Amino acid sequence: MKNQEEKRLPDKLADGLSGIMIIICVIIFAVMVFAVSYGVIGRYIPFIKNPRWTQELAILCMVWLCFLGSGYGIKEGLHVRMTVIEYIVPKKLASGLHCCAYVLLAAVNIMWIIYGTQLLELTKRAKMSATGWPMGITYLSVVVGGIYGLAMSLYRVWKGGF
Repeated sequence: MKNQEEKRLPDKLADGLSGIMIIICVIIFAVMVFAVSYGVIGRYIPFIKNPRWTQELAILCMVWLCFLGSGYGIKEGLHVRMTVIEYIVPKKLASGLHCCAYVLLAAVNIMWIIYGTQLLELTKRAKMSATGWPMGITYLSVVVGGIYGLAMSLYRVWKGGF
């Protein structure tokens, strides 16, 4: 019974972390939709000024969605992979190959964390042109997405690859 409880804890942690990330992604997506809509409306309706910040904000949101969404894709097994392996090789070997893929994804996410942190350091004084926000906000997405992706890669390795 204790062993079964231990197995449930990582599932609960992964589901809880993913739930938080999904809420964050929904908020970011809503901000992106607002920014794009406001920018488009500002082009065609004369009494609404077309601000420069709408495009910059939309791009920033898209970058954040890409990096946060990649971790969710790892958790759910939605990333690009060769599903033909599951039909050609025995199930144990396929599971091992999937585990190897998740170990590789963990290594990639570790590199995101390391190099994203370096980018944060290099761009700490730079400002975005339209909003005036620190450029590091963009590269923080690489670090946060790397941490989330690493956690989900380790979770998938713990689950046995599938």
